[in-house]
Amino acid sequence: MAAKKLAFLCSQCGVSAEAPVGTERYEKLLCKDCYGKREDKRPRALNELSGSEWAKFSKSVEQYPDTRSKKQKLHGASFPMSLAKQQIEIYTKKGELVFDPFLGVGTTIDAALELGRKAIGIELNPKFAQLAQEDIDNSIFRDNASVIVDDTNNMLNYLSEESVDFILTSPPYADLLRNVKGAFAYKWREHSDVDPVENPQPYSDLPNDIGNMTYEESLSALQEVFRKCYIVQKNESYAVWVVKDFRNVKKNIPYINFHGDVIRLAEESGYFLWDIRIYDQTQFRPLVCLGYPSRNYYLNIGHSYILVFKKTTKAKRRRV
Repeated sequence: MAAKKLAFLCSQCGVSAEAPVGTERYEKLLCKDCYGKREDKRPRALNELSGSEWAKFSKSVEQYPDTRSKKQKLHGASFPMSLAKQQIEIYTKKGELVFDPFLGVGTTIDAALELGRKAIGIELNPKFAQLAQEDIDNSIFRDNASVIVDDTNNMLNYLSEESVDFILTSPPYADLLRNVKGAFAYKWREHSDVDPVENPQPYSDLPNDIGNMTYEESLSALQEVFRKCYIVQKNESYAVWVVKDFRNVKKNIPYINFHGDVIRLAEESGYFLWDIRIYDQTQFRPLVCLGYPSRNYYLNIGHSYILVFKKTTKAKRRRV
């Protein structure tokens, strides 16, 4: 049986309102708007977001402005600054330490410094690391960030156990970039007005670069990265990995479930899969006719996965 509601004039703003009898709002004769304006004095354990910001950032499918800086274009596979800032705002407070084990040209550090966090990143490619360092050197918050030129598997040489508050990264996709040539949609220029999209170039020629490994080798390498990330992260903290599935049609592999493999590696390292957000990139990717006119019909992969993991002792493992 529904609770009885009575009408009244709001004691603060004077508008007509109603509330269930016995509620605090009825006892104080407050409309919904005025009742909701009370200061929330509860401690904020995770971040500094208001309730409305918390809800706004909780969409499971999200688009992000994709205006890329000059250095991001040189890297080719950087995630947007808006994505980095959102994740850092959600999972950290000011003054906390953000770590990116695959720093690239430094988007994670740039976002962290802008939001008043500390940041550290490891990058194997000296050219990318230099681009990241240049922006730090020009920042008034330069003392709050560090770029380390090294293999990320050496992270324990630079980070103490349980010293990191949040991890944000996007890993290399095995030797995918070495198997992709030309520009995306380039062969349809005779039939369409769609502008070609340049594919990212290989990150380096270094043998220990995960981007130069076979898929199975890369998964083994990422397993080690996850294991060490787990060691340096604080308990009850989060790690966000931005990944995308792909295909290797040349080897007759129609679909590579990369995000599923990354989830498996993370869970085997001790993390809990906490959330999955779909990063909708279709507004920036032209649709092309894949497989036409054969019997092979392929979807355009126009999204990435924002995988949220948590290091926690308070969750339970799923039953297999």
